[in-house]
Amino acid sequence: MEVCNTKAPQIAAKVATEAGMQVSRISLKNRNSDNAPNVWQKTVLENFEARKAAGADPTTLEFSEIVEHDGSKEFRFMKAIPTDGVCLACHGESLANDVQATITTLYPNDRATDYKLGDIRGSFVVTKMLH
Repeated sequence: MEVCNTKAPQIAAKVATEAGMQVSRISLKNRNSDNAPNVWQKTVLENFEARKAAGADPTTLEFSEIVEHDGSKEFRFMKAIPTDGVCLACHGESLANDVQATITTLYPNDRATDYKLGDIRGSFVVTKMLH
């Protein structure tokens, strides 16, 4: 749980600073309200879900585009995060009591449970303003 709670945001901030881009994680069923998708991200996540339902391997689901945004061009990239076995301890259908208690304390509005192996848990997002 520590990796998702503290280390992942630190890693994303470090990469973002070094590369001059925004790096984040989002989900349709977010645990942290900071990880709620905006409109275009929600559309991509829903597309990922439809592609998976049609038989696509979630490990291959990616999206990229360059759009005009606030008078500049913005590069957008998303990569699906498939639920792996290790994810199920905190995101699965049945959590240990101590894990559930910690999640409830850290994230009182948690929606990121009941995942099964191979479900799309969310997406990594990279955006960069192009000059």
